[in-house]
Amino acid sequence: MAFCSFSKDVDNTYTSVENKFITKYLPEADGLAVKVYLYGLFLCQNSDADFGVRSMAEVLKTDEEQIKQAFAFWEDYDLVEILSQDPFTVRYLPVKTTSGKPKKIRYEKYTDFNKEMQRKMQQVNKFISANDYRKYMRFLEENSMQPHAFLLVTEYCINTQGENVNSFHIINKAEKLVNLGLTTYDQIEKALSNYNKHERNVTAIMSVLSITRSPDESDYALYAKWTENLGFSQSGIVTAAKKMKRGSMPSLDMTLEDLAQKGKIDTQEIEQYLGDRERLANLTFRIASKLGVKVQNPTPYIDEYVEKWYNYGFEESSLLKIALLCLKTYRNDFDSMHGVVNSLFRDGVVSVEGVKAFFKTKNDELKLLTKIQSVCDGFRKSESNLSLLSTWHNWNFSDEMILEAAKQSAFSSNPIPYMNKILSNWKQNEIFSVQDIPLSGESRGAGTRSTAKSAFVNPAIEAVNAKSDRERYYALLREKAQSRADKYVAKANENARFKELCAALSKMELSLAKAEVFDPKQLPALEEQKTALLSERKKILDGLGIRESDLVPQPTCKKCGDTGYTKSGAQCTCYKTDLP
Repeated sequence: MAFCSFSKDVDNTYTSVENKFITKYLPEADGLAVKVYLYGLFLCQNSDADFGVRSMAEVLKTDEEQIKQAFAFWEDYDLVEILSQDPFTVRYLPVKTTSGKPKKIRYEKYTDFNKEMQRKMQQVNKFISANDYRKYMRFLEENSMQPHAFLLVTEYCINTQGENVNSFHIINKAEKLVNLGLTTYDQIEKALSNYNKHERNVTAIMSVLSITRSPDESDYALYAKWTENLGFSQSGIVTAAKKMKRGSMPSLDMTLEDLAQKGKIDTQEIEQYLGDRERLANLTFRIASKLGVKVQNPTPYIDEYVEKWYNYGFEESSLLKIALLCLKTYRNDFDSMHGVVNSLFRDGVVSVEGVKAFFKTKNDELKLLTKIQSVCDGFRKSESNLSLLSTWHNWNFSDEMILEAAKQSAFSSNPIPYMNKILSNWKQNEIFSVQDIPLSGESRGAGTRSTAKSAFVNPAIEAVNAKSDRERYYALLREKAQSRADKYVAKANENARFKELCAALSKMELSLAKAEVFDPKQLPALEEQKTALLSERKKILDGLGIRESDLVPQPTCKKCGDTGYTKSGAQCTCYKTDLP
């Protein structure tokens, strides 16, 4: 049987005490101090606004002063923090995990240290609290740093932080130095002198960046990285900062790391490289404007595209013209423009004259495309259609012949493949002038040349186009029915309750399916719920003037469902064969 245990009648409520307190701190305290600590811990978890230090003294059968002394005892060990004396307020702190027994501080040996700390802090109108004093002395007790070395750290923090200095800054800096093995006055003086030595240089850099605050430790650490690790000179760093004009020390750090990776360490190299990058950034924004693309950060576009184009040898004016062409031909993004630029580069078209000649050809093609559109609405302005014009010209067809093919394709629902077939037939039969195109009549000497439908198209082509026209006819019918249904659905969904009911009915179907397999007894209740939901849904639709059938596409032809074929596979009689 255990030495201590709960009886069966004990309530399960309890106050938790950390084991570290029992093993390390409890043996150092007298009975009253332990009673005060435990009762205070109990009050933390069962607080009562009216319960003060006087009430605790009555419960523990002692006086208020004894209670305060007990809390002061625990404050020495950093287990509590006395926030105020009137009213007396205490905050419990977590039990520390330091190894070994806690050691009570002998305050008398730090008298001179405390006086000097207060004198230094008064330089920036700071007064050290009793709690801060204990933190400083605790640090010195637990670490091997000399007190006068700690004072040197304090002076450094005051110089770098000014009125913002506090115990956290001082102890944090001291801990970093201890971790580096620096604990004596001479060691710390040498380490901190490096920061003071570079103060003028760091301040000059921050001034260029329009940073008005004083340098802090992180700024000095960055400066050491730039000069000692990366190898930059003061003039090189200032040159990079000037190119940035405004920014931050971390953003300058990123710029210098990029320069170091590219081997740009010398001041002249830095100025040249960053000047080029600035010009490329401006060019990137101008290209983006021509393409109709919004760019916030030009760097990825420069690295992926613009710098490559510039290295290819393209002039800025040429790149802007190419961007405008891409916009006109619906290739208005950097990736599509990259394809055009690469194509020109592969063909050796880089000079301004070469690009001008290329643009004359493309502008002529665009003019021809506009003429084609005037006689054939189905011919759209796109990259693929422009490439077709180039192909047809390579087949030795003139603009006049291409326009004639467009006129003869105007009746087709798919004019582009139809034009290809016509021009392909003409090419095979060596027909390269309008006069050589066969007339629609049997004799070439009689009748007029047809502009509605070419007589020189073989039956296979006619069959393919007829099928294409039929499929397009039914696709348009289905699209019209779907569009009508979508409008009614959108109107119904404007009613929030209708949307909720649709979601509930969707879940209901799943519940019914599960019940049918796993729990058939639930089916009647679920069916009843579904009926109620459907009834409420119908009332909403009636109020909106919408029929249930309006929410789904309704085909024009009930026999084939606007597919062109009946269930037996026969062609439906609804197709209008006399469509233009």
